[in-house]
Amino acid sequence: MPATDLTDRASAIPPDSSPGPRRTDDPGDDRSTGSPSSGAGIVLPPQWRVRHRLPDGRIRAGQVVVLQLAVVIAVVALGQAMPAMLIGLAVAALLATLAGARVRDRWLVEWIGTAVAYAFRRRTRPADVGSAALLDRLDPGAVLRPAELADAPAAVLDDATGLVALLEITDPSELIGDEARSLPPPATLLSAGTPHGPPIRVQLLLSRTTAPAVALGGAAIATSYRQLTEGRLGGHERAVLAVRVLRVDGASPAELRHALAGTIRRIVRRLRPLSSRPLGKPAALAALAELAHHEAGPVRETWSALHGRHLLQASFHLDRWPDPRSAGGRQLVSRLLAVPATAVTVALAAGPRPGTARSELAVRLAATAPAELAAATRMVRRTVDEAGGEVRRLDGDQLGGLAATVPLALPGRGRPGPAAPELTIGDAGLLVGVNRHGSAVTVRLFRPEGTRVVLVGGLRAGQTLVLRAMALGARVAVRTTRPTSWEPFLRAVGAPGGEVPRLLPPSGPTNDASGSPLHPLLLVVDTGPVGAAPEQPGPPWQATLLLRDELTSADVATLGHADLAVFQPLDSTEAALAGNALGLGPSAEWLTRMRQDMVAVVNRRALRWARLTPSPLEMRLVGPPNRH
Repeated sequence: MPATDLTDRASAIPPDSSPGPRRTDDPGDDRSTGSPSSGAGIVLPPQWRVRHRLPDGRIRAGQVVVLQLAVVIAVVALGQAMPAMLIGLAVAALLATLAGARVRDRWLVEWIGTAVAYAFRRRTRPADVGSAALLDRLDPGAVLRPAELADAPAAVLDDATGLVALLEITDPSELIGDEARSLPPPATLLSAGTPHGPPIRVQLLLSRTTAPAVALGGAAIATSYRQLTEGRLGGHERAVLAVRVLRVDGASPAELRHALAGTIRRIVRRLRPLSSRPLGKPAALAALAELAHHEAGPVRETWSALHGRHLLQASFHLDRWPDPRSAGGRQLVSRLLAVPATAVTVALAAGPRPGTARSELAVRLAATAPAELAAATRMVRRTVDEAGGEVRRLDGDQLGGLAATVPLALPGRGRPGPAAPELTIGDAGLLVGVNRHGSAVTVRLFRPEGTRVVLVGGLRAGQTLVLRAMALGARVAVRTTRPTSWEPFLRAVGAPGGEVPRLLPPSGPTNDASGSPLHPLLLVVDTGPVGAAPEQPGPPWQATLLLRDELTSADVATLGHADLAVFQPLDSTEAALAGNALGLGPSAEWLTRMRQDMVAVVNRRALRWARLTPSPLEMRLVGPPNRH
């Protein structure tokens, strides 16, 4: 069922009708605020009461007690013999230092607490078996249970503090992008909760990879892609919303499920025209693993980073928000996502107190080398400083930083602020070309499910797309009946380190591991004019590009099952076949009138026209990407 159909249907759980527990109006205590008619309220669970760091310079009650104790010891010591007096004054000075000293904008006692927890925590973990082990590590005791939300199969995560559902957010044009779409800040979604129901917490997770891939360095294909995009496009982006309903006294499990279903239904409506769909159990576990960049192999936590098999990750919390009225404050999230790193994840969370626009922000960087991580860290600090904010790396608590930047909507550890950032989605993907206004036309070739693409045109257009996919970090395998046409090209575009796209026989298995968000797989099928049976969707993060020199009636079934079709100028017979297969109507005639350097990009919801605009490297390796 299309995602947009879900917004108009009610949940299988009955609409909100039962009275939930009432909440207090006092925003100054540790309770969630409710509507003015709520009356006396309920207390939040302990995990949600005292989690945020106090403002800079505010002394904790414990520090006052320690300072008072230091004064008492000093006064008592002054009346003692010299050895006792010296010992007493030394103890008093030590206590005063522990209570009153600040190091790198944090109280010394905070650093000591972090260091003690770090020293006694298990920091090296063996290889986990699957994403379920990752979930247990980040949220111990959590269980995923099947459910129905917004009239669709879904999964609900059940843990000690509440119920959580995950929503995947996508652009309504799905695979084709030529403009960014606005996302609502999480704080604006808090009111989607039931007026008298349990409090909710909303967390929006935005993940983005850099294009060209940082690992390519100064390779020719990276330079070529950078010339085409001017570094303004991301390679891949993803938006996942986590909605948590808190477990509170007086609310039964049935009431919690009822409140979660109603909240999800209302949030789905509010996200329009963006599409959103609840994730089922396999998809939810996969999303957690992919957004955490979970790798097979042991994970080691050091003071400043998490070390996986191939990746290093470091997390940060925003301690002071910039002025939301300034350009730096509004564009902070987009600028953070553009930091050059293997991947950047930004988590924005709000709640469980509704009626406030205050949000928390956490950032996680993923890099393949210490130098890359260090450079990205400097860029994060510079970006936040220039905007007028303050960011803190989670030294000694990188595992907690990972938990804060995956879609679990766990209790916040950062300092909330008056956030009103501009949030967008839809301007990342593989660059196909530019439209008549000069704006980039991109396709989301790699995604959490397999993508089937049919290209009707010349071999050079296919090789141009292969070059651009490699710039995103994709591995390439080519199954072809004309290897002599591919071998020189594949040797010339081999990635740094000697990795060359593989050439495969016309049939048989690929003998390759599945793709991943950071290293997707592009399988090119170039078997000449022979018709093929409709391709089944491939595994996640793999795109199958079927090349056709000519479009014949034998290809109509394949074209009808494709997720995306790319056409160079067609003749009238081909245009009629394409129009009937894809339901293009009168637009099919325009497929015969395109310029030779243009393509039409079609999916089930949109048709876009683009000029391929090859780079100098593409012209040298491939030539003009005309069909004839």
